Amino acid sequence: MTGSQELQLNYSHRIRRPADEELNPFPEYQDLQNIRVGNPNLKPEDIHSLELGYQLKENSTTFISTIYYRYNYNGITSITKSLGNGVLENTLENLSQNQSSGLELILSSSLGKFATFNLSTNTFYNTIDASTLGFSKNKSMISWSANGNVGFNITKSAVWQVTSNYTSESLTPQGKRLPSFVMNTGLKQELFKKKASLILTVSDIFNSLRNKYILDTPEIYRNEVRMRSARVIYFGFMYSFGNSSKTTKDPTIKYDNQL
Repeated sequence: MTGSQELQLNYSHRIRRPADEELNPFPEYQDLQNIRVGNPNLKPEDIHSLELGYQLKENSTTFISTIYYRYNYNGITSITKSLGNGVLENTLENLSQNQSSGLELILSSSLGKFATFNLSTNTFYNTIDASTLGFSKNKSMISWSANGNVGFNITKSAVWQVTSNYTSESLTPQGKRLPSFVMNTGLKQELFKKKASLILTVSDIFNSLRNKYILDTPEIYRNEVRMRSARVIYFGFMYSFGNSSKTTKDPTIKYDNQL
């Protein structure tokens, strides 16, 4: 449109084939009441996506807004079945279809040389058709998520970073996933003309990270909460050999938010 503004219209068609472990029919016993098993009859997942995006770049500020529609056929999803006597089997099945349409916003900028920040939100309307699995034909819900990332330049070679993520309630074929929130922080000190660095991170500062699911079917009602027994604190030393231009230009500090 101009030197600083751009419109994009994108269409994509992707096929995701099941991974080896998703096809493995041999059971894995997590404990006496929970069995995990793959499904060798899984079909490839077929995803169509249409996006209309607007981008504005002014000096150090970038703003991106994207309206999108996604149609997912034969989506691979987790399913829990009752085997009797309190034993549950966790496996995978193909959904009939899954549709979502929404708006994604991204804003990144800097506060002079002192700090940089990145904010993003994604709000979407999701519809799941689980009729081929024996559940209600259509389930719909509006969900949203937000991410924040702020980096403070303490010195020319030291960066302090704070990140956070919030995810609202969302649909699953057999119930729903409840909201979750996590905040992390990290410090990176570069050494020896950016050839080496010290990194200190604390994942889940407030010990708030929980994966909460409600499973509600004619056979099963289950309220499940997954959490860690403790926070993860990491301290590391990195040294780059040879041409290290790619690693030194990447200010990303990674965190362990896996449960």
